[in-house]
Amino acid sequence: MKNILLTLLIVTTVYCGYSQTQVKFYTTLGDFIVELEDSLAPITTGNFKDLVQEKYYDGVTFHRVINNFMIQGGNGATKPNIQDEFHDSLSNVQGTISMANTGRVNSGNTQFFINLINNTRLDYNKAPLPSKHPVFGKVIENFGVVQAIGSAPVNNSVPNPAIYMDSLRFYPTAADTSNNGGGSNVSVYSRSLLSETSVEIYPNPLTNASLLKVKAHKTKLTLRLIDMLGNELTNRVLESNENELLIEMEDFSQDQLTSGIYFLESQSSTTTNTLRIVVP
Repeated sequence: MKNILLTLLIVTTVYCGYSQTQVKFYTTLGDFIVELEDSLAPITTGNFKDLVQEKYYDGVTFHRVINNFMIQGGNGATKPNIQDEFHDSLSNVQGTISMANTGRVNSGNTQFFINLINNTRLDYNKAPLPSKHPVFGKVIENFGVVQAIGSAPVNNSVPNPAIYMDSLRFYPTAADTSNNGGGSNVSVYSRSLLSETSVEIYPNPLTNASLLKVKAHKTKLTLRLIDMLGNELTNRVLESNENELLIEMEDFSQDQLTSGIYFLESQSSTTTNTLRIVVP
């Protein structure tokens, strides 16, 4: 694997209000932005935002793709089901994001799909019933990337090669506002992220553009890189007065990383968090 330049930053998280939450999807075929229907689907969007918050979708694939129909993702670890939530103004039209389920009532949890065409037959109040898939947002930027995923080669509806969601992040991120030449860098997260420390990396799977961001508030932070067998590859301590670091991944890991799954554990005096890293 080529050396990957990673930037460790101490970032200040600012909680800002937007009328509707926006989420940026970083995928191996490009990026696109989804705007959630917070006010019309608070249960569904709340569940989705919690999953984005905990980085549930990082490194997860679009596991089911049917051209001229939809792309589906989110097939990860089991989570509790949520209540079905419908609104007459929300329909499975082209570009909308909707909950996947088993066909049973209240069986949705983590999986979602994005409609490539108008699929109103999947609405709760349109024939042929009883398909009931709650819509909770829409793609507002770069729908062409979604269409490119939809037209990718598949084997029994499974993309081959695999298409990953590198990461999903609340938008705008600090990098986005900085690149747009705007004012101060702003990251939008839900309130639960405003804790003593947080660590994130995106895009993930790793690329030469990946950023490893560390938020720490006057605390010592230990970073441990661990492989799938539990072997510690490196252990690095960030002192509370360190504000900015620039590290090559080869130096950080001490060895060249081969393809596979790794874990970055961050530990402070009060919290321990683990981030999954995918090396393609």
